[in-house]
Amino acid sequence: MDLKANITKSFLGGPTIQADLLVELESFGLTILFGPSGCGKTTVLRCLAGLEAPDQGSIQAGAEVWFDSVHGTIMSSSARGIGFVFQDSLLFPHLSVSGNIAYGLRGWTGADRHQRVLDLIDLMGLQGIADRRPAELSGGQKQRVALARALAPRPRLVLLDEPFASLDRAAGDLLRHNLRQILQELKVPALLVTHNPVEALALGDRMLRMSVGRIVEEGAPAEVLSGHGAAAESPIGVVVRTRVVGRVEGLLRLETSGVEILAPDPGGDFVEAYACIRGEGVSLEQGPHGQQTQRNRFSAEITGIESVGALTRVRLHAGFHFEALITTWASEDLQLVHGQTITALIKASAIRVVPIES
Repeated sequence: MDLKANITKSFLGGPTIQADLLVELESFGLTILFGPSGCGKTTVLRCLAGLEAPDQGSIQAGAEVWFDSVHGTIMSSSARGIGFVFQDSLLFPHLSVSGNIAYGLRGWTGADRHQRVLDLIDLMGLQGIADRRPAELSGGQKQRVALARALAPRPRLVLLDEPFASLDRAAGDLLRHNLRQILQELKVPALLVTHNPVEALALGDRMLRMSVGRIVEEGAPAEVLSGHGAAAESPIGVVVRTRVVGRVEGLLRLETSGVEILAPDPGGDFVEAYACIRGEGVSLEQGPHGQQTQRNRFSAEITGIESVGALTRVRLHAGFHFEALITTWASEDLQLVHGQTITALIKASAIRVVPIES
């Protein structure tokens, strides 16, 4: 069963949001709704959840109609079977951790409700704080309680609106690390809103990229983020999938297509990772690279040259695809042409490693 939505929502004196999307509900999958702040991501989420009504269009889950502007159909938010996690936890301040988690379990028997709360406390790592009120919790604990509350009624889909935005880095990293595992264990599909490309890479199976109120691209996160449309809105650079083959002097040895890349080691135990290579950290020089020992020095073929204002983007292939972003003066001085072989030097500091969550 799929969730299909084709909706339009306008704001007086503001933007018009148009979204045409499909999310599979039968099995686990984490879809990323990605784009810059203000592009309409949260509006789409709120319309799917029934917290706002679109102006036009339809939303349908299988044969179940949630919204239809032509026939005037609007299914209530509670009847849609969706869990929602907001940027801020929005816990009920007068209820304990257990009380917040149990809030959506009305209609369950007392024994079933009690067991479900215990199971989620264990799954979320909330042991020992079940009786605390929200004011006694850290930011990370609050968001884990909010996630548990959203998942408690066994929703058919959970919507997450930038759930790490209000957390400090350590708490955000911990929740992000656990989130995919939790959703996968419970077999709950999810749609997560973010403007953070690292979150998208670390968590997503599929990405929908929004720009100026519209979904303009979809595909695997690495493919979308490496595309030229996303490049203007994300500083992450070109994304290359790699596997870890070793560590040396604080650097990771990464392999892709038979080529080894050295990058800063973020720590942790993982086998596969994305290497995000920023073009401004790539320099070019004429001639073969020879037997010099400088790290990340490759012979590369120029596959494209594009002017971007005062800079020139040079697309390269050295067993893997990447880009150099250099001054137009440097490009002219090197006399670069399509198909030319050139030496490329990639600074290790220009590479960010994002572990792939298993």
